[in-house]
Amino acid sequence: MSSDNQIEPIECRVPTKGTQAYEILMYLDQGGRLTVAKALQELGVYALSQRIGELKRTYGWPIKSRALKVGPKTYVAEYFMDAA
Repeated sequence: MSSDNQIEPIECRVPTKGTQAYEILMYLDQGGRLTVAKALQELGVYALSQRIGELKRTYGWPIKSRALKVGPKTYVAEYFMDAA
C-alpha cells in the first residue's frame, strides 16, 4: 500500500477459456446480469455463487450483486459488473 493511504488497484486476471468462470466473466463483461436461474438457462452453470466467488477472490474481478425481488416475499441474487 502506498504511503498516502490510497488503495492500489488489483490486477484482474482472466480465467482459462472454456471454463464456467470464463463464460460467466464474458457474459458479465458484455453488460449481462445473471441470477441462478438465468445462469443455468443461458450458460449451463449450476453453482453460480461459487463461480462468482472464484472470479472475485481468485481473479480479482469487481463483481457486484443486488437482491432482485421475484415474488411477494422472495428475492434472489443478481450479479453484474459496472460499465467501464
